[in-house]
Amino acid sequence: MASANFAIWHKADRNFALAFVIAAWAVVLIGFYPAVSGRWRGEADYAAPAILQVHVFSFVGWLCLLTGQVMLIRAGRREWHRKFGLGAALLIPLLVVTGLGAETYSQRFYSPQSPGNLRFFIFPLTTMVSFALVAVAAIWFRANTTAHKRLIMLGTSLILVAAFNRWWGEGIYEMMGDEYWGTLVRNCIGPDLMIAVLLLYDLVTRCRVHPALAIAVPPILAAQFAEAAIYHSDWWPGVARTLAGVPG
Repeated sequence: MASANFAIWHKADRNFALAFVIAAWAVVLIGFYPAVSGRWRGEADYAAPAILQVHVFSFVGWLCLLTGQVMLIRAGRREWHRKFGLGAALLIPLLVVTGLGAETYSQRFYSPQSPGNLRFFIFPLTTMVSFALVAVAAIWFRANTTAHKRLIMLGTSLILVAAFNRWWGEGIYEMMGDEYWGTLVRNCIGPDLMIAVLLLYDLVTRCRVHPALAIAVPPILAAQFAEAAIYHSDWWPGVARTLAGVPG
C-alpha cells in the first residue's frame, strides 16, 4: 500500500470528492425514487420488514456521513473529520448484516413463486463481502489519506449497485437478455463506471493509479466475472436456497 511516489494532494481533489458525493446521491435518488414513492403509496409487494428499514437508514447514514466528511475536509476541520470517521466503523457491519438480511427476506418472499429468483442472490452476497473488505481496509489505512479516501469511494461505488440496477437494469435486460454478458453488464456496469472514473482521475492528475486501487480493483472485477458464471451454474440455486433459508 506504499504510496511514497504518489502525490498526496492535487488542486482538483476537493472538487472531485464533492462531485463524487453529488453523483452518488443522484444515482440513489434516481434509482430508488420509484420504489420509495411506491411504498409510500402502498404499492409495494410486501410491507418493509424491520431489517430492511434499518438497512435503508444505515445506507442513507453512510451517504450522509460521506457527505459530511467531504464538507469537513473542505472546511479544514480535519480533527472533526477524524472523530466522525469512527461512525463509518460502526456502519460497516450494520450495512453488511442488514443488506444480506433484507435480501434474504426478499428471497423468501419471491423465490417460492419464482425459483429462478434464487440465482440473483449471488450478486448482493458478493457485493456485501466486497464492500466489507474494502471498507475495513479503508479504516485500517486511515492514516494514509490518499489510500483511505480512495478505498472509501471504491466501497461506496460498490454499494450503489442496487440503485443503478433499479435505474437501468430493466432496460439492459431488454437489450441484452439474461445470458452471461447481459447478466454481467446489468449487475455490474454501474459501480464499474464509478470505479473507472476513480482510476481515470488518478491517471489524469497523477499519471498513475494509486496502489490501493491497483490492488483492490482487479479482484473486484474477477469476482464480478465469477458471480455472473455462478448465476448461470446448475449448482448455485440449491446453495442459494440453503443460504437464504427458502423452503424447498
